[in-house]
Amino acid sequence: MYNITIPEKIFHLPETEVKRLLVWYAKQPLKIHIEAMKLAGDLFFQWRDKYPTEKNEVRFGTFVLALKKMRHFDHIITGKNPNHDLEKIRKVTEMKADRFLARKKAERKRKKPSKKRDKILMHSQEIKMLRDKGFSFRLIAEFLKVNRRFSTHWTYIEKLWKQIEKWA
Repeated sequence: MYNITIPEKIFHLPETEVKRLLVWYAKQPLKIHIEAMKLAGDLFFQWRDKYPTEKNEVRFGTFVLALKKMRHFDHIITGKNPNHDLEKIRKVTEMKADRFLARKKAERKRKKPSKKRDKILMHSQEIKMLRDKGFSFRLIAEFLKVNRRFSTHWTYIEKLWKQIEKWA
């Protein structure tokens, strides 16, 4: 079985903090995952000679140590310290900005397409015909509910309709 004392000697953290770091890691985008793996690989080569027979334990320990360093790095210049090195602050700020952009880019990719929007767009010809006949958006919403078994609020139909008219 595994010798859990080896990773504990490497990262010096209680189990709750290790779990917290792993949850933090899971929420990060792929770019930060790659950065963590690279740092863990670099740390592994430093620690592997101390425990040559327990590579799996060392690999896990260095991975958690890498997460610990990355998380600490995010909070390194938050406190007041008159001895902060300006070059170090610049580098930290650049790294934080890169991580921030990676997180924002990942958030944009996570957005799911709206099913209601797709259904409304699917019935756009019918909605156009009803609008030409003088139906209000409230009546169109009620018509879709009764005849197409599709329930949506009339303001959402109105909002999408204005976007469609803007594109046309």
